[in-house]
Amino acid sequence: MALPPVSRPSALLADLRAFFASREKHQWVFALLSVLITGYFITVFLIQSKTKEYKPPEIIWVKDYSGNRTDAEIKAQQKIDQQKQLAEKAELKKLEEAQRRESAKLQKKLSELGI
Repeated sequence: MALPPVSRPSALLADLRAFFASREKHQWVFALLSVLITGYFITVFLIQSKTKEYKPPEIIWVKDYSGNRTDAEIKAQQKIDQQKQLAEKAELKKLEEAQRRESAKLQKKLSELGI
Protein backbone atom coordinates (compact mmCIF):
# COMPACT_ATOMS: atom_id res chain seq x y z
CA MET A 1 0.00 0.00 0.00
CA ALA A 2 1.52 3.25 -1.07
CA LEU A 3 1.50 6.32 1.14
CA PRO A 4 0.27 9.66 -0.24
CA PRO A 5 2.95 12.08 -1.35
CA VAL A 6 4.37 14.47 1.23
CA SER A 7 2.88 17.95 0.97
CA ARG A 8 4.25 21.31 1.91
CA PRO A 9 3.15 22.99 5.19
CA SER A 10 1.44 25.73 3.21
CA ALA A 11 -0.83 23.12 1.60
CA LEU A 12 -1.72 21.81 5.05
CA LEU A 13 -2.60 25.31 6.24
CA ALA A 14 -4.71 25.91 3.12
CA ASP A 15 -6.60 22.66 3.72
CA LEU A 16 -7.23 23.57 7.38
CA ARG A 17 -8.47 27.03 6.41
CA ALA A 18 -10.85 25.55 3.88
CA PHE A 19 -12.10 22.98 6.40
CA PHE A 20 -12.73 25.60 9.11
CA ALA A 21 -14.39 27.97 6.65
CA SER A 22 -16.85 25.28 5.52
CA ARG A 23 -18.21 24.67 9.03
CA GLU A 24 -21.58 26.11 10.04
CA LYS A 25 -22.20 28.03 13.26
CA HIS A 26 -24.16 25.22 14.93
CA GLN A 27 -21.31 22.79 14.20
CA TRP A 28 -18.88 25.04 16.07
CA VAL A 29 -21.31 25.29 19.02
CA PHE A 30 -21.69 21.53 19.27
CA ALA A 31 -17.95 20.98 18.85
CA LEU A 32 -17.29 23.40 21.72
CA LEU A 33 -19.94 21.73 23.89
CA SER A 34 -18.47 18.28 23.26
CA VAL A 35 -14.98 19.49 24.22
CA LEU A 36 -16.29 21.22 27.38
CA ILE A 37 -18.34 18.21 28.53
CA THR A 38 -15.44 15.82 27.97
CA GLY A 39 -13.05 18.19 29.75
CA TYR A 40 -15.46 18.48 32.68
CA PHE A 41 -15.64 14.72 33.19
CA ILE A 42 -11.88 14.29 32.86
CA THR A 43 -11.34 17.05 35.42
CA VAL A 44 -13.83 15.50 37.85
CA PHE A 45 -12.19 12.08 37.56
CA LEU A 46 -8.73 13.58 38.12
CA ILE A 47 -9.88 15.49 41.20
CA GLN A 48 -11.61 12.46 42.71
CA SER A 49 -8.69 10.14 41.99
CA LYS A 50 -6.39 11.99 44.39
CA THR A 51 -5.95 10.06 47.59
CA LYS A 52 -7.11 11.93 50.62
CA GLU A 53 -5.34 11.84 53.95
CA TYR A 54 -6.90 9.37 56.35
CA LYS A 55 -8.40 10.89 59.48
CA PRO A 56 -9.34 8.39 62.14
CA PRO A 57 -12.87 8.82 63.45
CA GLU A 58 -13.24 10.79 66.65
CA ILE A 59 -14.35 8.47 69.41
CA ILE A 60 -16.20 9.81 72.41
CA TRP A 61 -16.11 7.41 75.32
CA VAL A 62 -19.12 7.49 77.59
CA LYS A 63 -18.81 6.40 81.18
CA ASP A 64 -21.30 3.72 82.15
CA TYR A 65 -22.97 4.45 85.48
CA SER A 66 -25.15 2.05 87.36
CA GLY A 67 -28.81 2.89 87.53
CA ASN A 68 -29.08 2.54 91.33
CA ARG A 69 -26.70 5.34 92.36
CA THR A 70 -27.76 7.58 95.18
CA ASP A 71 -27.98 11.37 94.94
CA ALA A 72 -24.98 11.69 97.25
CA GLU A 73 -22.85 9.55 94.93
CA ILE A 74 -23.96 11.61 91.94
CA LYS A 75 -23.10 14.91 93.68
CA ALA A 76 -19.72 13.55 94.81
CA GLN A 77 -18.90 12.51 91.24
CA GLN A 78 -20.01 15.94 89.96
CA LYS A 79 -17.61 17.64 92.39
CA ILE A 80 -14.74 15.44 91.18
CA ASP A 81 -15.64 16.16 87.56
CA GLN A 82 -15.91 19.89 88.27
CA GLN A 83 -12.42 19.93 89.79
CA LYS A 84 -11.04 18.17 86.70
CA GLN A 85 -12.86 20.64 84.46
CA LEU A 86 -11.49 23.64 86.38
CA ALA A 87 -7.96 22.23 86.16
CA GLU A 88 -8.34 21.74 82.39
CA LYS A 89 -9.63 25.31 81.97
CA ALA A 90 -6.71 26.68 84.01
CA GLU A 91 -4.25 24.72 81.86
CA LEU A 92 -5.90 25.97 78.69
CA LYS A 93 -5.80 29.56 79.94
CA LYS A 94 -2.11 29.16 80.76
CA LEU A 95 -1.38 27.82 77.26
CA GLU A 96 -3.38 30.63 75.64
CA GLU A 97 -1.45 33.22 77.65
CA ALA A 98 1.86 31.68 76.58
CA GLN A 99 0.70 31.76 72.96
CA ARG A 100 -0.37 35.39 73.37
CA ARG A 101 3.07 36.33 74.77
CA GLU A 102 4.83 34.58 71.87
CA SER A 103 2.57 36.34 69.38
CA ALA A 104 3.24 39.73 70.98
CA LYS A 105 6.99 39.06 70.89
CA LEU A 106 6.81 38.15 67.21
CA GLN A 107 4.70 41.23 66.46
CA LYS A 108 7.28 43.42 68.20
CA LYS A 109 10.10 41.93 66.11
CA LEU A 110 8.09 42.43 62.92
CA SER A 111 7.35 46.04 63.90
CA GLU A 112 11.07 46.66 64.43
CA LEU A 113 11.72 45.35 60.93
CA GLY A 114 9.00 47.61 59.54
CA ILE A 115 6.66 44.83 58.48
